Amino acid sequence: MVIILLSGLLGLLTPAHATGKRCQMNAIERSKCIIEAILADISRSYKEIGGGGISAIKQNSTTSFTVSIAQEGRVDLLTYEAQVDGKGKVSVSKTGTDTQSR
Repeated sequence: MVIILLSGLLGLLTPAHATGKRCQMNAIERSKCIIEAILADISRSYKEIGGGGISAIKQNSTTSFTVSIAQEGRVDLLTYEAQVDGKGKVSVSKTGTDTQSR
């Protein structure tokens, strides 16, 4: 299901990582739009194709998320910060990467 979701999201983003659609401003829809933009960025930029895939997506604050990607013997942690403008347009930027040993 993740592969289908990721492949479907590739067409939604511009080079600035902004979704082409407008997001509702309630908390659930805003989080959903941000996660879709993050998944599209991972699909486009994450090159470690081995391992076990995405094991968690954690919302740290209203606009900050950490994605855990299981690899053999480690977990890669990708931290993203998002902006949602007044019209609901989402853009994300990767603010950090870390690795956790298992």
